[in-house]
Amino acid sequence: MKPATIREIISKIGSALGDLYSDPSEGKSVAELLLSDLLHTTRAGLYGIGGKIDDPQMLGQIQQCFDRLLNNEPVQYVLGKTWFCGLELMVAPGVLIPRPETEELAEWLIENHEAEQYQLEIIDIGSGSGCLALALKSRMPGATVTGIDISESALALSSKNAVSCGLDVKWLKLDILTEKCPVNPLKKLIVVSNPPYVLESEKTSMDERVKKYEPGSALFVPDEDPLLFYRRIVDVFKTDSSAIYFEINPLTRYLFQDLAKINGLNIKERTDFCGKSRMICLAGLSGI
Repeated sequence: MKPATIREIISKIGSALGDLYSDPSEGKSVAELLLSDLLHTTRAGLYGIGGKIDDPQMLGQIQQCFDRLLNNEPVQYVLGKTWFCGLELMVAPGVLIPRPETEELAEWLIENHEAEQYQLEIIDIGSGSGCLALALKSRMPGATVTGIDISESALALSSKNAVSCGLDVKWLKLDILTEKCPVNPLKKLIVVSNPPYVLESEKTSMDERVKKYEPGSALFVPDEDPLLFYRRIVDVFKTDSSAIYFEINPLTRYLFQDLAKINGLNIKERTDFCGKSRMICLAGLSGI
């Protein structure tokens, strides 16, 4: 990349990426996010940098990252990090990138249980980067929090995130479909999970960068069994006093009424910031 002003670089990167994203304005946002990180400033602070960027090493870094973005790699993987509920977390290929909708799930759980945090054991199923477990521990330090995943690489990353955030979370390698998780009978149990829920038939309409770079095992379920993980988690963890929070696929929301009824659980539902049915809570009589 040749020496150029910040505005010129943002324009160049933003215009090129705009053709890759469904919303052209997203290209500019990604360019600002990338440059603010590389130059150790805020997105607003970028526009206060005068003159041209002419340092060969910096220009080389920018070009290298730009090339990866042009190959449709998510900016979070390019930077090696993202932000979730105010926490800076490391992310890497093989681990799902945390989404804003999942932040809403965390906020709902905190809203309902913060006052009783010292009585809680919280278990995050399929913890990935550890985003949910760490966000909940940061906001409810009195709770005991465990993150569970089948992937050793995900657990290694979540452990690093816990250290960098200074949070005490227990991590456990476990296949929730075939194994059971030990729980503390003296604590009130809260389970949270953002399990695989995208139908295989939805693949054709998804962004290429998601299909190419993010782990399919954390995204997709067979069309013939969309509640595969939900059903198992409910079966393992339901009690009269437990509450189980899920992120869900709006296309399959109608199936959860029967799941709740069969298991004798109350059901509550919330929409996300786009107005889509994205979160449910299945709870026993004293779960909420």
